[in-house]
Amino acid sequence: MDHIVITIRPPSDEALLTVSDAMRQVIDMLAVFEAAERGLGDPHSAFAWRLEKASTNSPFTVVARAEPEEPSSQIAEHVARVKTEVATGIRGLIERGMPPRWMEPSDITSLRSIFSRNQAGIASTDIDLENGNVVSITPASADAGLRALAAINAAVDVVASLQEREAYGEIEGVMIAAGRYRNRPAIQVRSELYGFFWCVLSNTLVAEWGSEHSMADIWEGKTLTIEARLSYGIGGKLAKAEALKIREVTDVPPIDLESILDPNFTAGLDPSEYLRRLHDGDLS
Repeated sequence: MDHIVITIRPPSDEALLTVSDAMRQVIDMLAVFEAAERGLGDPHSAFAWRLEKASTNSPFTVVARAEPEEPSSQIAEHVARVKTEVATGIRGLIERGMPPRWMEPSDITSLRSIFSRNQAGIASTDIDLENGNVVSITPASADAGLRALAAINAAVDVVASLQEREAYGEIEGVMIAAGRYRNRPAIQVRSELYGFFWCVLSNTLVAEWGSEHSMADIWEGKTLTIEARLSYGIGGKLAKAEALKIREVTDVPPIDLESILDPNFTAGLDPSEYLRRLHDGDLS
């Protein structure tokens, strides 16, 4: 579970695939894996990909193994999460035009290079993540990926015009780590809107959370609502949050739709007719 196999095929048996092109494809793909790992933000399970073996015969094949930065670290679960992030991220980008949640503007270059080579000189790039999970990039899917990246890049240019600012707001997310951010007590949170970020705690909150909560809250993935002072960097990216108040989100009871349905809401009118009259001002 700690390795990946990258296989690069030329357009035909007669076509030549240069080792330099194949290696650049491998290097860019490993950069994508590194980006996904950074996005997960788990410094305690950090690892690096080491090339274990390579075959320059057709197809060009490389095996890379994950090795922990700290020899005593247990990285198996973290490696599995990184693989999942890469697989879902690339597939979502190609199939739906959705950018991976871990992708930064700087990561667009690596992905664009991978897709471009698959349109010029490489017939397919297969990434075997083990257990039958293989991500395949072909010229057709590469074309879809390039079109998605072009649209994302246009949006990035707009966002990049945003200036640094501070605001007060509320964020909901899952607590995934506790530690220090710039030498201040903090928790790391994963939010659907902002991805992974560190939230600095005041001394009051440290005292409250230090006595009432345990490491189990992190392992169980507690969902929190955080009122905070939010610092945004250039481009609108959330750089830091300073928590003012933290609440745990408890299970919300299911809503009984039958209890809130009003069969007489439209006074017997067809919904489209009701909306037309409402828009025209014919309803009091």
